[in-house]
Parts: sequence; C-alpha cells; structure tokens
Amino acid sequence: MTTPIGIYIHIPFCRVVCPYCDFVKKRTNGTVPEEFVDALCAEIEAFDGPTEAQSVFLGGGTPSLMTSSSMDRLFELLHKKFTFVEDSEFGIEINPDDVTPDLIETWKRIGINRANLGVQSFNDEVLKFLGRCHNSYTAMMAVHEIAEHFPNWGIDLIFGGKPSDVWKATLEETIQFDPPHVSTYALTYEMNTPFWNQRHTALEDDDSLTQYRLAMDTLTDFTHYEVSNFAKEGFESSHNKIYWRNGEYAAFGPGAVSYLGNRRAKNTSVIHQYVENPHTKEEVFDLAQDEIKVETCIQFLRTQAGIPKAEYAARFECSIEDDFGSALDDLKQRGLLDETDSTWMPTRLGFELNNEIGLALLP
Repeated sequence: MTTPIGIYIHIPFCRVVCPYCDFVKKRTNGTVPEEFVDALCAEIEAFDGPTEAQSVFLGGGTPSLMTSSSMDRLFELLHKKFTFVEDSEFGIEINPDDVTPDLIETWKRIGINRANLGVQSFNDEVLKFLGRCHNSYTAMMAVHEIAEHFPNWGIDLIFGGKPSDVWKATLEETIQFDPPHVSTYALTYEMNTPFWNQRHTALEDDDSLTQYRLAMDTLTDFTHYEVSNFAKEGFESSHNKIYWRNGEYAAFGPGAVSYLGNRRAKNTSVIHQYVENPHTKEEVFDLAQDEIKVETCIQFLRTQAGIPKAEYAARFECSIEDDFGSALDDLKQRGLLDETDSTWMPTRLGFELNNEIGLALLP
C-alpha cells in the first residue's frame, strides 16, 4: 500500500520583496496575475503521478495575494485531480497585511484548515530591518483575526534581526497570543539577495545560537518537535512531516521541487518561462539508494522523535547500524544523539548543532 503524497504549490508574487529572501519571487503591485494562475492550473492538470494525497501547502512568495476567484479555481482543480484522505491538511502562508474578512471567508470556504502567519517579529525596528511591509500593530490585529477563525494556526518568527536584544520580547509577546504552533528561523544572508552585501554585519554564530536557545527556553509550553518548530499537542504540521520523513510530494509553480518515485524534479525558476511553458524542468535526476538513505536519516534526525530502527529496516531491508553505525556512535559520543533499543534521536545539543549531524552522515 502506497502512502498518500503531499502537494506543495509555490506562489512567487510579493508586494515587497524582502531583502533576505532567496526564494523564487517577483514583485507585483496587485494580486497574483491571471496568466500565472492559468499556467499553474495547466501544470496541475497535466500531472500524471500519484493522485492520492494527504496535504496541500501554499507557500511563496505570498500566496495570500491570490484573489478569491483564483483560489476557488485552484482548489476546484485540486479536488478534481487528487483524492484526499480523511483529515487532510490544507495550509497556507499568510502575510499579516493581507488578512481581510473576505479572504478569511474564502480560505475557510475552500477548505483551508491550517494558517501560517508570517509575523517574523513584533518589534517595528526589526520589521523595518527585515524589509517587511507590515508593522507590529498590523501583525497583532492579524493574529487576533486568524486565531478567531482557524483553530489550527501558527506564528512564524525570524531571529537574528536588528536590534537583536528584542528577540525575547517577541517570544514573550508570541506566548501571550497562545498560538498552537510557532516556527523560529535563523536569519540567513544568502547570495543574490540585498542582504548578501552586508553579511559581515550578521550575528556571530555564538550569538545566533544564544537566540535559538532563548527560543527553546522560552517556548516551554510547546513540544519542540523539529529543529525550528514548536507545537501544542495535536498541532504539528502534517505536511512538513512528509519532508521530515523523506516521503513523496508533488510540487507545482516556478522553482518548485518534487520528489516522487526516487526522482527529484525542479521546475524552471524563471517566472516568465514558467508562464509560457509550465512543464519546463530545470533539473531532473534519480537518486541512488545510498543517497536516499542519507537523506532519510538527515531528515528524520531533524525531529525530536528521531528515526525508528524498525522503520529504517523495513524501508531499506537492512539495519541503520549496518549503514551508519560508526557515524551514529560518534555522534552519540559527542552528545548530539541518544539511542534507545528502538530509536536514534537528537539531543538538545543535536538540535542546536543539527548541521553537524548531517555532515557526519554524508559519505
């Protein structure tokens, strides 16, 4: 029996392009262009892979810029093309300044049942530094609206912005809203972004680690179930768990990457090329079994639950110790992993230095 896939849809348009963002994106003064929606629907219509699905996530960019009519059209097609299992998760990434009663009604009508609000900070200076187009008041008003209409919702935050000494205040403000889910991401200075030229001003690694630890020590009423994610019981991200279990997913939109049948395929990242021909692939390659094993271990070991030995053995018909025993033992000696009779899982230090786990497992 095959496991239902996840579906990711990339909407690349933004009113303001954040200076730290290295995703595929394009600035627009209005809503998502109709010709892009045409191309997106054409790509989905032509999909010939697995049709049983368990989740949809609209990311970006800014998917909350889609009009009600475009959202209706997209979700009508998704339900025509795919069969969704019971309790499927339908999530969307929302900018605080896009939250309106009409769009909330649309999101609920089409079946959105998980809302991720891109707050990033509750401090106006930090928001200005990050190039965000909302302020703290707009963020707070959006939080109240989303919390009122969606039982399953979360706040996304970024640490490492300037001034750096207000991070704790943002965490404490977040707790006051009692969200079911919180994500905390470190600010990165990526090539081909405006922030790249000021990378010398980034927080030192030790200071960034201090801010990450502050999040762990402040969000104690949540389960820290993945390196960057905290949830109340029952509110973990079902869609993201597919990635962390190295499961299969179809991805649509410019730059989107699918993983189906051990094959990874990336759509063209050039938006106008995508609109002209949404079936153009920038990259397609089949993963070798050894590559899949490494990726599976790395992804599972991003989660508090870790990787069950029996699950690895059932998936690959060999034990995880046969494949990675030396590396796992070394990581255990370094204090980055714990082991039980049934599972390998990261320690707190393994969360703090999670990249070290991945590097140790690479051949």
